[in-house]
Amino acid sequence: MIESNDNKYRIKRTFGRFFNFETIKRMSTVREESQEDSQEIINEQHQFDISEYDIIESIEEHIYQETSLNVLSIADLLHERFAFITGGTSHQCPILIFPDNPYNELTQEKYKKLVTYLTQIPNENERQLGFVIIIDRRLDKWMSVKSIMSYIDDYFPYSIKCVYLLRPNSWIQRALSRLTVSNNKTYLHRLIICQTVSELHEFIEPSQLSKDLGGLIDFRLFEWIEQRAVIEKLTQSIHDLSEMVLRFIKQCDEIEFPNAVELTQKILIQHLTRKNELELELQRIKTWGQSLLCIIRQEHKQSSSPTSHNNILDKNNDIHQLILSPDRSAHARACLDALTHIDRIETTLLQFWSIHKTRLNHCLALRHFEQRFKELQYIFTELCNELNQLPDINTSLFLSDYCRSDNSNNNCKEELDQILNQLDDLSQRTETMINHTILLANDGLALIMEQQKQQSISYEIDSIEPKRQELEEMKKKLIEQIEEKRQNLKLLKLYIDKLGSINDWCLRGKDMLAMHPIHLSNEKAIRSLAELEYFLTDLSTMNIEELQHTTATEPLHSMIIQVFHRVNDVRDLCEKRCEQLRQLAKPIYRPVQRVYPLSLPQNESFNLLNTTTSILQRQQEINEQYSLFDMDSNASSTSQNDSNAKMDKKQRHVVTELLVTEQVYVEELRTIIEGYMLKYDDPEYYRYLPSVILQNKSTLFSNLPDIYSFHERLFLRELQQIYANSLLINSCSVGSAIASCFIKRKSNFKLYEQYVLNKSQSEHIWEQYCSGHSFFTKIQLSLGHRLPLDSYLLKPIQRITQYQLLLKEMIKYTRLEQERIHLQDALNVMLNILSYLNNVMHSTQITGYSDNLNTLGQIRLRGENCLISKEKRRGTVYTRTKTSTRDIFLFERVILLCKKKDEGNGKSIHYQYKELIKIADIAVCTHPKNDRKKFEIVLKDYSYIIQFSSNGEKVEELTVRWIDTIKKCVTQQTEQRRAEIKHRSSSLDHSAHSHRRRIHNFVNNTVRTPGSDDEQVHLPIALIDLNTEYMKQNNKMMTNNSISHL
Repeated sequence: MIESNDNKYRIKRTFGRFFNFETIKRMSTVREESQEDSQEIINEQHQFDISEYDIIESIEEHIYQETSLNVLSIADLLHERFAFITGGTSHQCPILIFPDNPYNELTQEKYKKLVTYLTQIPNENERQLGFVIIIDRRLDKWMSVKSIMSYIDDYFPYSIKCVYLLRPNSWIQRALSRLTVSNNKTYLHRLIICQTVSELHEFIEPSQLSKDLGGLIDFRLFEWIEQRAVIEKLTQSIHDLSEMVLRFIKQCDEIEFPNAVELTQKILIQHLTRKNELELELQRIKTWGQSLLCIIRQEHKQSSSPTSHNNILDKNNDIHQLILSPDRSAHARACLDALTHIDRIETTLLQFWSIHKTRLNHCLALRHFEQRFKELQYIFTELCNELNQLPDINTSLFLSDYCRSDNSNNNCKEELDQILNQLDDLSQRTETMINHTILLANDGLALIMEQQKQQSISYEIDSIEPKRQELEEMKKKLIEQIEEKRQNLKLLKLYIDKLGSINDWCLRGKDMLAMHPIHLSNEKAIRSLAELEYFLTDLSTMNIEELQHTTATEPLHSMIIQVFHRVNDVRDLCEKRCEQLRQLAKPIYRPVQRVYPLSLPQNESFNLLNTTTSILQRQQEINEQYSLFDMDSNASSTSQNDSNAKMDKKQRHVVTELLVTEQVYVEELRTIIEGYMLKYDDPEYYRYLPSVILQNKSTLFSNLPDIYSFHERLFLRELQQIYANSLLINSCSVGSAIASCFIKRKSNFKLYEQYVLNKSQSEHIWEQYCSGHSFFTKIQLSLGHRLPLDSYLLKPIQRITQYQLLLKEMIKYTRLEQERIHLQDALNVMLNILSYLNNVMHSTQITGYSDNLNTLGQIRLRGENCLISKEKRRGTVYTRTKTSTRDIFLFERVILLCKKKDEGNGKSIHYQYKELIKIADIAVCTHPKNDRKKFEIVLKDYSYIIQFSSNGEKVEELTVRWIDTIKKCVTQQTEQRRAEIKHRSSSLDHSAHSHRRRIHNFVNNTVRTPGSDDEQVHLPIALIDLNTEYMKQNNKMMTNNSISHL
């Protein structure tokens, strides 16, 4: 029996070149064929003609294994030219080519099917050396490169020596190539990117490449598929023959021999007949292989072909001397290997038969023992399979599912408890089977002792003892696996328990680092230092060293290492921040008198974009330079210099905070654009988006990219340059430079107007369609944001309000008067911008106005809770008709009177439109009856007296501002109307034009602006004073025409 098993294993090794015996289904019954069928096969073999190619087509079609791939099953994929293998090699490694095929989509399922088949074509030695992969994407996009590389990383059955990539060559892809390559993850395999085919030839000989890659191989796919199909038929026939041989050997091994000699001889004859049939089948397949090899050779050499298998083997070198193309050479080698394996099968069969004839009379005594052994072996195998099916730390899916969700902690622990319970149950059943194994081993020993007493041959003893040892090894191995799995699951449970607290600690650490910017005072630095030091003490309470001292297998060991790296990174960042805060917290004991500029090498560059550490280090160096002072100075000078130094240091802190917060703001905008907006164009994301979200992308994000571009390319860089220059030359006029930067970029801040106008629509789109959508939640998790997108869309509005606070703080710590004036101008600019944006934001809440607000021009002013009295004119008398409280909005063309309504305790405010005043209809705008806290708007038939709700001198300033602004709007409208009238009147005759000019001059000369403050203040245009006695008595028609004209 030992020799029988050795033969069986030798046959498996022989056939391992072509087949995977793990997938072969063993058959328990032998195919019984009649003698007539065997005779028909023999007659057909005599008719076999090796000189005809048609002989291959006449061979009986064999049934392919359901679990294996063949060329016919993937012919459609091969014709689509997703991938192929030409037989070319690089450093003896087979080359697998993914040609450029931008019009057909290669899915992961197709990729796995193709790669599984194509990697089985080279022989075992070549497969073990590894594969060289060539990916041609010259006409494709980088997205296709990313897709195929992800496929290769996810699945490739053998090792990969190198991956050569012919990158996309379109001008857009070239422009994105650097960014794409730099942002790409690190691939699992060695990747060489080639721009052209010539670069590829530097690594691989052209003789080993197909013509589409500039090589010399004339690869013909259809011909290759045909030849491959015939070779697979040959190998399938060998596969079927090997199964028949294995079944025959198994039949001989498992047959129960009777005690009668006659019956034993009958069985011997049956086995001999079957053995002869197998030999005839071997000869038929051998002749077929010889014919196929001749046909492949005749395509290149028309000389006489060998007629015997021995000649073919003797002329193996001659085949290579024909200089076959790599694909045909591979097919020729496959045929030679097939013929060699046929000889091995034949030799193995003959050797087995010679042993089997001597074994027939020695197996009966062992039958019952072997049967029980097989039963226990099967049960142990089933127990091992059941054990392997239980999840453990080597199950990457189990770990990845946990890591993707922080909320699955409890569920994961419950699953681990269930697995441990299942493992305990399996352990109990194993103990039962171990008891049966001990009983079987005792029975085997009893059988050996009984046979020794009967003076039996020693062969029986040698066959029983290995099985006893195998059972012992299986028992021991299963117990060790159960114990190892139990320990691993307990370790995994411990890891999950620790991981939750570690993740929470790291997140808190990141939040604390983000919430502790560079401080303005020593007190804040000390307080922040205490918080960080207390936070670091929490790490020792988690006792994570338990994981470090455990012996875990992969991949859990790697994940534990990653956790420790993450903890160390956060701890190092916190310790560095603590060191910085200690430096800031140090008290200043010595005054500063003399300051020396710090010289830097000319080739040294100053960069503040990536980190704020360099800022702190540079500031510390400057503070050290400040510490040099003259010991001989008098006390008064020292005191004055000390005060100035403190002021400059505080101003420097404000400037640093301005720069650092600007960097953070730009980084947040970049995260929104790259993390959310660009994902709209990513196929992995946008296909799950409904059309309404895709269509409202511009509404949701508004002009955020324009704002980011302004801050990143212009404003931030100018601030960095100002800061760098101030450090290099130790300038005290950094405030003036910053003020000039704000004033110069005043027009750029108008970008926020569009963003503010669109904000209400953006919030509506978010609340209606986007909030809670999986597209945004997945991106939020991947970015590590603790708040959803709508919170980050508020960043621009929050940032524009911070500038005026920083400028006020800078003015507070500025010593020079001229520099303070410049900063005040910059502050006024930003306050005006804020006021304008605030008015714009409130104007978006106006409801009830039928026309489009955009046609009214830009908003200039807004008044809240104004008391408005409306008076109607009757001759020279005005009668008050109504007094009400309104919010007024001054646009370039109209004044809107609205009623403020609050429906949500200040959270839902809107303005109900009530009345409109056209700027073109205003005749007079002045203080009524010398009341400086009110102003009056006079129309043709009505007048409006407006009083603001505030008290004090600010009301008078506000009133004057409104009057001046209204006058400017009226002047602007009048000039526009004059230009229109002039354009229309150019076609009239000269007399009509002169008449209108005299009327217009008469009105202008008649109505003058009084010089006294007690009189009405008129607009700087031709307005009509309705109280003038001269206009009451003369030319009423002319006056009315002038009013309507204006």
